Amino acid sequence: MKKWWMKGLAVALCAGMLAPAAAVSVPGIGMTVYAEPADPTSAEGGSTTEDKITNEKLLSAVNLLKAQKISLQPNEKQAQKLDVKLAEAYATLGYDGSACDVSKCQYQSQAEVTAYVDVVKSQMNDIVNPPKDDSNDDDDNDKDTVPVNADHFLMVGGTWVTPVANAGQEVSIVLPVVNMGKTNVTNAVVTPVLSTDTATWPFEITQSSYSQNIADLPGTDTGMSDMDRRRELTWNLKTRSDVGNGYQKISFNVRYFASDGSSQTTTLDTYIQTSGTAGVSADGKSSVPRVIVTGFETNPETVHAGESFMLTLHLKNTSTATSVSNMLFEFDAAVEGKDSETTYEYFLPTAGSNTIFVDKMAKNGTKDIQIEMEARADLAQKPYAIDVNMSYEDEHVNAYTNKASVSIPVKQAARVDMSEPEVNPSSIEVGSEANIMFSIYNLGKTKLYNVKVSADSEFVSSGDAFVGNLDSGATGSVDMYVNGLAPTTDDGTVKLNISYEDETGEATVIEKTVSLYVSEPMMDDSMGMDDMPADDQTGTGGSVGKAVPVIVVFLIAAGGIAIIISLKKKKLKEQKKLEEDLIDLDEEDDEKE
Repeated sequence: MKKWWMKGLAVALCAGMLAPAAAVSVPGIGMTVYAEPADPTSAEGGSTTEDKITNEKLLSAVNLLKAQKISLQPNEKQAQKLDVKLAEAYATLGYDGSACDVSKCQYQSQAEVTAYVDVVKSQMNDIVNPPKDDSNDDDDNDKDTVPVNADHFLMVGGTWVTPVANAGQEVSIVLPVVNMGKTNVTNAVVTPVLSTDTATWPFEITQSSYSQNIADLPGTDTGMSDMDRRRELTWNLKTRSDVGNGYQKISFNVRYFASDGSSQTTTLDTYIQTSGTAGVSADGKSSVPRVIVTGFETNPETVHAGESFMLTLHLKNTSTATSVSNMLFEFDAAVEGKDSETTYEYFLPTAGSNTIFVDKMAKNGTKDIQIEMEARADLAQKPYAIDVNMSYEDEHVNAYTNKASVSIPVKQAARVDMSEPEVNPSSIEVGSEANIMFSIYNLGKTKLYNVKVSADSEFVSSGDAFVGNLDSGATGSVDMYVNGLAPTTDDGTVKLNISYEDETGEATVIEKTVSLYVSEPMMDDSMGMDDMPADDQTGTGGSVGKAVPVIVVFLIAAGGIAIIISLKKKKLKEQKKLEEDLIDLDEEDDEKE
């Protein structure tokens, strides 16, 4: 009961406050503005309150509506609708194109004018950005549901820098696809979603189909890394001349076959940054002069981490109506870190300043600017973005700003070291094998791919050894065997070739040498006549075959002679001892007598 009593009291108070108010209907719009009746004293002696309308205040309201149109950045069709709405508003506010007249304004107070301007701005925004109809969201969600299966789950992989699509310029869109499911996916057909609407597809449509195929997408059950399972597709496209500024989503429809043979579909999204040339000046007539980056180059062409390079930007003033002057370009490289004490830029200007001043650029003119920069020594091997912030003025001293980005690919020099190889044994016979062992160290910042070792010698076999991929800071072990092919005729040096590839597939070969002697196999002296192969051929082979029996006979004869001499010596020694014994017996007999 108390609750209803309080509500009744509140309604009575509100009715009492609103009763004296006068309703004023705003022409052309569906709303009513209430104003308090004018004070009689003000009517007689003139209003001195801040709510009084003046020509200056009306002109300020007109400028607000002009600024609203500029901020909305409408296309040609939207701009026509906005001009109709603005013409109606200008007439309501008493604006004739150059000045405002209070006597022609349809409102009596500044509060009414402010409310009217707010309503017109809202209507202008609805023209450029029409409200979305969410009444069928539930049905749409049911229709667009993408099947989720743990055995085949496709996603966009990699750490690619967002490409920048400049109006009228070509750009490469890379879509790295990874199967994060367990089983393999085959025969994937990837098709970009085309449209004549620039907001959906900001590129020129120059061919009937843009579909590309992926033969297979290995799953996680293969044991391969995400990088090795990734497949990349590239589209070279030309950006439309009427694109806007900002980030835009590009969608790709994918149809593939799962491991069970069923056909599945999904949608993959990636993003690009667009840099357009459309716009108008503050008076709604002149186009905004756009300065764009049409290209760039570096000297040297390949930028290595820790080295300096000269960056040259090719600029163009796309406006054919006005030249631009007082131009200031500021280069901002990507920053890493979370606070002011740990953040650092990937590229630093060698001169200490990151700004360049250009006096003037003619209508539809071009200009090149240069700045020398140095890449940090600890950068990983990948592209890095540099933002170019521009500020300039037209012939009427109207100020403008623009922004462009370029991506600088940085190469990280590979640093490879090896331990001293161990060769066991250091000397082998033809047909025997030796073991070569050593370690390979990746001391650089980049990953080494397909590392392998092979021997290069005419005296030993190649004995290839595959090490695989080496991450930064990793160690690979080499354990290979080589066979003796022919006797060594030089100093016994065997060359080892250590090869690897970088992320772009470019191969590098490092040479290292070891000492390994190869000799003829030793002949067994105990081989008899019957063990020696007969050689009926003439020449050197036949002479050797005939000489072997002679040598054997000679050795046997020499052995017999040595035995005979030894027996004779033994016999003489025994005879001498017998004679000495007989002499001793004779002496003993003489003593007895």
